[in-house]
Amino acid sequence: ELVAGVPRGAQNFGYVSIINSSDLTFIQNFTGEQMASYFGYTVAVSDVNNDGLDDILVGAPLFMEREFESKPKEVGQVYLYLQESAFLFRDAQILTGSEVFGRFGSAITHLGDLNQDGYNDIAIGAPFAGEDRRGKVLIYNGYSNGLNTNPSQVLNGAWASQSMPSGFGFTLRGDSDVDKNDYPDLIVGAFGAGKAVVYRARPVVTVNAQLILNPMIVNPDNKTCQLPGSQLLVACFTVRVCADFEGQSISDEIVLKGELQLDSLKQKGAVKRTLFFDYHQSHHYFSIVIERQKQLHCQDFLVYLRDETEFRDKLSPININLNYSLDESNFEDSLTVKPILNYYQESSVTEQAYILVDCGDDNLCIPDLQLSAMPDKDQLIIGEENCVMLVINPRNDGEGAYEAELHIKIPPEADYTGVERNNKALRVLSCDYKMENETRMVVCDLGNPMVAGANFSTGIRFSVQHFENSDFSINFELQIKSSNKINPTSNLVNLHINISAVAQVQIRGVSHPPTIILPLHNWEPKDEPTKEEELGPLVEHIYELHNIGPSAINSTVLHVGWPVSSREEFLLYILHIQTHGPLHCQTSSPINTMQIKFAIPQDTPELAAFLYNSTISHYIRRRDVTVAESHRKNSAKILNCTNVKCILISCTVGQLERGKSAALKIRSRLWAETFMERKNDLYTLSSNVSFEVKSMPYKVQPAKLPEGSIAIRTSVIWSTPNVSFVIPLWVIILAILLGLLVLAMLTLALWKCGFFDRARPPQDDMADREQLTNNKTTDA
Repeated sequence: ELVAGVPRGAQNFGYVSIINSSDLTFIQNFTGEQMASYFGYTVAVSDVNNDGLDDILVGAPLFMEREFESKPKEVGQVYLYLQESAFLFRDAQILTGSEVFGRFGSAITHLGDLNQDGYNDIAIGAPFAGEDRRGKVLIYNGYSNGLNTNPSQVLNGAWASQSMPSGFGFTLRGDSDVDKNDYPDLIVGAFGAGKAVVYRARPVVTVNAQLILNPMIVNPDNKTCQLPGSQLLVACFTVRVCADFEGQSISDEIVLKGELQLDSLKQKGAVKRTLFFDYHQSHHYFSIVIERQKQLHCQDFLVYLRDETEFRDKLSPININLNYSLDESNFEDSLTVKPILNYYQESSVTEQAYILVDCGDDNLCIPDLQLSAMPDKDQLIIGEENCVMLVINPRNDGEGAYEAELHIKIPPEADYTGVERNNKALRVLSCDYKMENETRMVVCDLGNPMVAGANFSTGIRFSVQHFENSDFSINFELQIKSSNKINPTSNLVNLHINISAVAQVQIRGVSHPPTIILPLHNWEPKDEPTKEEELGPLVEHIYELHNIGPSAINSTVLHVGWPVSSREEFLLYILHIQTHGPLHCQTSSPINTMQIKFAIPQDTPELAAFLYNSTISHYIRRRDVTVAESHRKNSAKILNCTNVKCILISCTVGQLERGKSAALKIRSRLWAETFMERKNDLYTLSSNVSFEVKSMPYKVQPAKLPEGSIAIRTSVIWSTPNVSFVIPLWVIILAILLGLLVLAMLTLALWKCGFFDRARPPQDDMADREQLTNNKTTDA
């Protein structure tokens, strides 16, 4: 039978016909699927799948590939029709070109069996593909179900496009053994360059390589090999490399270059558990000579196991990998075309050794890992030094768990601080902080292995401080992980610790001075005062909002009711409002409407101490008691917002952390004229201040937010002034002289009255005394 293509037939869809060679009648047609694709431009016949029936290949070099939402691309196609029985063909296998305007499928030829695998191979030309449109030829290998979709080799044209393309691959001729080496060769035409190129097939070597490990299970306690130059005994085993080969037109001896890699699954930089006995390296390069007459040629290498203290992984297999290639330097120089390894055969071999573990006859450990945990506190208060210890109880109710580790996922609010070391009931573990896929973890070693029946408790400490985006609780995730294949992990434990916000807020204040004493010395009222001294004495009230904590507060409102006037008469005239801290205030009506000039505010030491959080409670208690006693004794009338006109001062307070304050100072003058008109009347001026916390700067909020109020009082009292007279000097001298004159006159009067005369005794008595004295003298 004959096969003929009609690329412009069937209304330009193209078709291919099978024609009876004896009477030239049409037996069967194959029609193209796209108009103007030039289906049938080239045809070829080959038994691709080696079933004894010829198969048909049809080229459509102008086929345009249409992708979704993109312009059509001319890439070309080749259709393979596999014959299942006489003139009964499967649906076509389609090979599509990869380069636009490459004219893939312009030439197709049967090559024969290039790689000696029993299936015929095909060459397809794309004469305008490649760099500078040099052209390409693609080699496709056959197999039982058609052609491999990926080419095994691509031949590139050697001539660049000048005035016209070289057309390399426009014509093809295969299945010709030009050099008589029992392998089919390929001739490629390049009409634009006026040349034809002969490609001779390289002989194919099929190598059968094996790895044999003795023993496959290594007992780390069986240390029978002594390292060279050392007294150290190690456990060892033998790695045997064996190989043979086959292929046509190949010499009776070939040389393979080999590379042995020990523990090849371990990443670069990881500890290799096995090393070559003679080289102390984990890889080794060698050559092995293989002769055709021998069935297998083998070479042995001694390998030893490192000490168990040098690595952790005892369960995963020790992967031993052999890579090999042909040593072309050993081929005869007379060979112009040198052999090549079979393209479809792996050039590597892998075997696995295992470390003996205490897991029964099957050397398979099945642990039963259990985990429980609880925190040492069930609630965290925002603002406190929240230190949490997780008391964790890992246990293993099954066989040994290798590379067992406790994994703790740290919540965003917490930071790892260490292992509890002061409690003898808790085991001290070796723990490390790690980042795994942007997740913060604490990983603790539980043993290698974590032996069967292990059951202990340990404590891991965390500091919890970051509550900005926290919900009502924080969550710790805990799990034990091991390298065992079966039951490698424990149950997942989720620990929830509740979060609460608590703040104690105090409002406190002071009046300076606490008492105004009237009348004022050297003060006279003015009809139109312009300076603050002309109004009356200075009165300042200071209020402080203090957050005792522990949590922070924000969105707080502060209201002050200030007694400003009564019956159109001023009481306390506000001059200036000063704030300290995150405080912003507004008044219900303007202040200092009379444009009174006032001095730059300066805090007295007492007020400055108050602003800077001194022990103001002493001042409050002492002054409140004094004023209260004065009021009780004198029945002072209280003037506040219930009975006089007040200005409302509204303030918003920003965020206050624990121990921080916001203060408000109102600087005013007592309107003295109002009180001087009411002589001896006692008054108490009271400002009322209240606060209300609207929220806290956290997602979690308390059930009741802080609020409170106080009254700050200034007393106005009267006292009799101490009057002092200045006496002229002449009055003093005259008074002294008059005093002396009165004294002299009094003395004269007494003298005239005999007050200063001396009293004499009677004369008879004196004569008797003289007689008595004379007698005593005679008797002597």
